[in-house]
Amino acid sequence: MHIPYLTDKYKNIKRFQFVINVLLKHGLGHIISRLNLEHHLSFWRRIIHRPSPETHEIWLSAPERLRMAMEELGPTFIKFGQILSTRPDIIPSEYIKEFEKLQDDIHPFPFSDVRDIIKKELHLEIEDLFKEFSEQPVAAASIAQVHRAMLPSGKLVVVKLRRPGIEEIIEADLRILFALASLMEKRIPQAKRYNPVGIIKEFERNIKKELNFTKEAYHIEQFRRNFSDEPTIYIPKVYWELTSKKILTMEAIDGIKINNVQQIAIAGLDPKIIARNGVNAILKQVFIDGFFHGDPHPGNIYVLEGNRIAFLDFGIVGRIDERMQQNLSNAIMGMLLKNTQQIIDCFWKLEAIDEDVDKRALKADLDAFVERYYEIPLEKLKIGRMMQDVLEIAIRNKLKILPEFLLLAKTLIVIEGVGLMLDPTFEIIPLVQPLVSSVVKKRLAPRKIFNDVLKLTTEFGSLLKNMPQEIDLLLKKLQSGRLKIEFEHQGLGD
Repeated sequence: MHIPYLTDKYKNIKRFQFVINVLLKHGLGHIISRLNLEHHLSFWRRIIHRPSPETHEIWLSAPERLRMAMEELGPTFIKFGQILSTRPDIIPSEYIKEFEKLQDDIHPFPFSDVRDIIKKELHLEIEDLFKEFSEQPVAAASIAQVHRAMLPSGKLVVVKLRRPGIEEIIEADLRILFALASLMEKRIPQAKRYNPVGIIKEFERNIKKELNFTKEAYHIEQFRRNFSDEPTIYIPKVYWELTSKKILTMEAIDGIKINNVQQIAIAGLDPKIIARNGVNAILKQVFIDGFFHGDPHPGNIYVLEGNRIAFLDFGIVGRIDERMQQNLSNAIMGMLLKNTQQIIDCFWKLEAIDEDVDKRALKADLDAFVERYYEIPLEKLKIGRMMQDVLEIAIRNKLKILPEFLLLAKTLIVIEGVGLMLDPTFEIIPLVQPLVSSVVKKRLAPRKIFNDVLKLTTEFGSLLKNMPQEIDLLLKKLQSGRLKIEFEHQGLGD
């Protein structure tokens, strides 16, 4: 059987067969059957084909077994599972909980490889570039590992190096994921609605960006510019002369992890101030910059002297344009004002509501949401909980949700949780409300209205300019009989 996206290379087919056998090993034979892939099983497994997991896995749930299979299949599948854990619109909650446990900790690659990478990328030996360089990495993961080092100037840095051969591994596994997604669309009719191939394409774009450390360096530089006038936030410096696609060298940050509340107290720092500083930083990224840290978990946020905060690991970032900022702000204002219609209007503007969506059911769910929060004072509302509830309503009513919006919702939920961990009395609404009000008011500013009118005039002028060409093309199609017009009769009897 021909499998889409897979070449006939022996290595690709062998890896595909290995993936199928790992799925069966973990009791996921039903997936193999649904995709009609039994002939790719090893000979003996084909004879006794049944979805029987390893003995110690008999009592585990399907989500647990799929998570274990992903861990065995390695870095690409682990990364894919981690991405899926942020997609409640396509993955059931019990799978999300399991995929959130996926870890890509892995044995470090040898120091001889570190030397080779630095020599090939930077064209000099380690000793010529660094005064000191730790042979033992401080962290090792599937895509990269990190070493501490010292520059000739005495400045401490961290050096992130891409794992040798990882690009080829990911490229081969992406072909397999594309093949499985394509088979899902063909053999499982209800899967088409979720666009499996499109999901893999999005994953491919993201993971290839993550493999290019130059892109991460540019992200860091943009964050440094955005926070150059903010004394409470620190973004580490990139050393461009020691950076390439496979190497990222940046200033070392020595601080306290933001979730180490006890150590923060011992250092004489103020958790309440730190909570405000951290949350304000994320809110600025979202509502002012339109460029935000996509993974602000406690391991990526450190506390420095003077209650300052440093952000690390800029591989995952989110971008939202002015239109989405406006709609997000209006949606949040709708939540705070308990205005169902305002929330629905934002869904319309984001093109989230298809024709097949039951509008009455959606409104009923949002009315129930508003009623649930009606008696709670404004300042006591939890924006993370409310966003989670609205997302669940959107998913239940089959709305189309942009991946950027999901990443944004996750970011706001996580950072509010960090704020509450530092300060149980923390209230996010007094920080959010002025920002969203400012974004909404900006839309009504004379300069903004003028720019919108100017843009509309330019687009209309372009339309008029191209209209003769479009009419000419239409006439040619009519003359050649190549114009196809479809009529749909609605409301007529058979």
